[in-house]
Amino acid sequence: MIRKRKIREMAMQLLFLWDAQGEQNVEHARRFVDESAVDDLPARQPAMDMAGGAWIQREIIDPMLNRHAPQWPVHRQGGVDRAILRLAVFEMMNSQTPQKVVIDEAIELAKQFSTEQSASFVNGVLDAVLREIRALVADPALPVAGEEEKSG
Repeated sequence: MIRKRKIREMAMQLLFLWDAQGEQNVEHARRFVDESAVDDLPARQPAMDMAGGAWIQREIIDPMLNRHAPQWPVHRQGGVDRAILRLAVFEMMNSQTPQKVVIDEAIELAKQFSTEQSASFVNGVLDAVLREIRALVADPALPVAGEEEKSG
């Protein structure tokens, strides 16, 4: 069985790499995955797919993150935290993994790869994003959190 945690870890690192480079360079990603996943061959492609999906959807994900962390917008977040948050939001919206499990795994990634304060930051932002996602699913006509209804 492919360990989901290893896939998430590699995907987060790929997102960090692409963010640092400013582009989704698949060749660099393949080299990185080949070097880092020597013992975990089955995790390579799922990690590439997950990172690629999160990278493509960052135009949707980043505004959500900015709404729920206005004091730390995406451009001010540390690269590792940004990669963890993007990956988690992508997974919450695009996988069958229970959303609370996604948040727990993101917190673990933050504890392992980022600063002491990152785990609580990641938890707070993702909890708020999860509430927004659930509100949108429950009633898509509701205004998005943080946006006020405009009167005409």
